[in-house]
Amino acid sequence: MRVMTVDKKTVIDNDTVVVNLVAGVDLATVSVSNERLQLANLSEMYDKALKTKKPEDAARYVKMKQRYLDHCRNRDELGNRYE
Repeated sequence: MRVMTVDKKTVIDNDTVVVNLVAGVDLATVSVSNERLQLANLSEMYDKALKTKKPEDAARYVKMKQRYLDHCRNRDELGNRYE
């Protein structure tokens, strides 16, 4: 997993192995709203999903990834400093 910001856009890549594990999982049933929105938590979820290869762990990572990217878009593109 690699996180970088290019031209005011945050990108997370090199995570296709974990993202591909989510096939067949309904992401609407997965919630990460109780997790702290920190890059360290996202990294831990990625590591766990990569280690266990469980679709449920991968789904939690994908949901947190999207939440993190939404936060970064709010900060980078819209100029809002607070969530």
